[in-house]
Parts: sequence; C-alpha cells; structure tokens
Amino acid sequence: MVRPRWQPTSPPGWGSRQVGRGEERELRFAIEDGAGEPVTGFDELHERRMHLIVVRRDGAGFRHLHPKIDAAGTWTAPVSFGAAGVYRVFADFSVAGEQETLAADLFVSGGEFEAQPFPTPRPVAETDGYEVELTAGDAVAGEPAALAFAVSRGGRPVASLQPYLGADGHLVALREGDLAFLHVHPEAEYGAANEILFEATFPTAGRYRLYLQFRHQGEVRTAEFTVEVPR
Repeated sequence: MVRPRWQPTSPPGWGSRQVGRGEERELRFAIEDGAGEPVTGFDELHERRMHLIVVRRDGAGFRHLHPKIDAAGTWTAPVSFGAAGVYRVFADFSVAGEQETLAADLFVSGGEFEAQPFPTPRPVAETDGYEVELTAGDAVAGEPAALAFAVSRGGRPVASLQPYLGADGHLVALREGDLAFLHVHPEAEYGAANEILFEATFPTAGRYRLYLQFRHQGEVRTAEFTVEVPR
C-alpha cells in the first residue's frame, strides 16, 4: 500500500491549524495516498473506521472522537477547546489491513498557557466517582509489560463492566516530550471480574501517560495514569 499522509482541509475547516479558545469549530481533514488522492476505503478498526485522539502536548484535555466521512473522503468532527495551548491530533485507522497513525498539531489561542510535566506516578486514579487501581509490575523499555486495571466504586469492585469498542476497554499511551503514540490492545484472557488486562511494550525509557477508557452503565469513563519506565 502507498503510505498515506494527513491533509487538513479548508475552508471552512482548520487549514491554518489555529482555533480560538471556546470557539465551536468543525475539524476537517482527509487522508491522502502517495499520489495525492483522498483515501475512502477504510477498514473497521475496533468497531470504527477512524479513531481521532486529541490531547494537549502536556497530556491534558484527552478526548477520543469518531469523526464522519463523506463520499469525497473528507472526515469531520465538531470540536471546541476550553483551554489554550498546543494540541496533538492523532488519526488512528487501517487501510487494506495496514494500521496507521498520523498526527498534526492544532494551536488554540485566547489565553495564557504554561506546559506542565506529566503528573507524578500514582497507582490509583479517580474519575466520576470510580476508583481505578493500576498494577504495572516492572516495566522495562523494549519488553512487553503486563498492565492490570481494577475498577471499583465506593470501595466495591465493579463486576459489570460493559464492552467498549468491541473489547473490555481501550488504552492509549503517550510518551512525555514527543508524545510518541501507543495504541494498546486488551488481552483476551480475563483477570478478576472488575479487571481489564493489557500488554504494552514501551519503546524507550521515560514517562508515559496512560488513558484508560472503560464502560459501565452505558457511560464511557476515562482514568489517567503516569508510568515511569526506567533506563
């Protein structure tokens, strides 16, 4: 397959890659092949043909979108940003059985912005009244690491997790600094009833921000963690 490339479209999209804070905008882009033609034949990947991950370069403001495509190959998704900064937009998709991840920066103006380092690693994250505990073992750069997330609420295990995007959960990992992207797949085997298991290979030493998405009672929640991978 000819390697595709990311192509923002305009007007009325974000061809300049600049958005004002608080503006309601339509994110528009196309994936082109090596000949400059828009790609329209996308495979279904985790129940969707396009996964759009948007996160500020300091790891804040994570969101996972599923844009729509028209007959000409232009993807669209409504967006707005409540905080200024530089955001990284990842397009994660598959064409002819080959999975690709392409990325571009989006600049949000209209306020002061000071990038912060990733938060200090902690084993427990809270989100919308849920507690999620991460057991990561001894992660080593370049080697597979087992990640187990146990979901509780009010101190009691949540044993009725629902599938999300065709799996027990969804996990994205970003490396601090360059935001190298890891889309991590869940393991087929099960742990405890409230556990979601993954295997990830962190390519280099450093800090990684993990974004776990799980579904319970029809709602998708996101829990965030920092993992330190030693040299």
